[in-house]
Amino acid sequence: MPNYYLLARNTKPGRWIGTRQGTNTPRVKWSLWRKGAFIPKTIQIPNPVTFTLKPQSPHASDHGPHMPSYLKAAIPLFSDALIQSLKECGIDNLDTHECEIADPDNGNVYKNYKAVNIIGLIAAADMEKSNATIHPNGPPLIDVDFDGLTIDETKTNGALLFRLAESTNAIIVHEQVKNYLIGKGFDDLAFYEPEKVAL
Repeated sequence: MPNYYLLARNTKPGRWIGTRQGTNTPRVKWSLWRKGAFIPKTIQIPNPVTFTLKPQSPHASDHGPHMPSYLKAAIPLFSDALIQSLKECGIDNLDTHECEIADPDNGNVYKNYKAVNIIGLIAAADMEKSNATIHPNGPPLIDVDFDGLTIDETKTNGALLFRLAESTNAIIVHEQVKNYLIGKGFDDLAFYEPEKVAL
């Protein structure tokens, strides 16, 4: 069994972030949130960062009233409860920013989420064992396509949560984190074995 997993949202029906952000749209390039580093202080981050939910659709099987603990947008949005549990698990590399999420269905504004910048970008892919497509115009970093990812655990230095340098949209968590969050009752998260997913 692997010691690392890809963190994602599972198939439990719930709410989703809309394609357009709220009126206080972050003017920070989304790529800066994927560098695994603090955003320079010379760049002003809106306070709060705002988003708008998609309207619920009775025809979409993945829609429902549930507000998930992890909302995937250009910036990851974690609920305060999820952040608290991650801290309890020993994770200390989350740079969080105030967030408000507007609900177009009822006018509610959710303030119990944070926009999360994950500090830590690790080149941990075993490129020889992974099923990967490397783009020809650059090194095997940032935007590699994986049809199966093998993590080289000698490169992770025991990190509990990090972004994968070879595919920065991937959030990788240690098995210790997976087990802790499942034990805390987070039933809307998925932990996929990297070898079995496409990135």
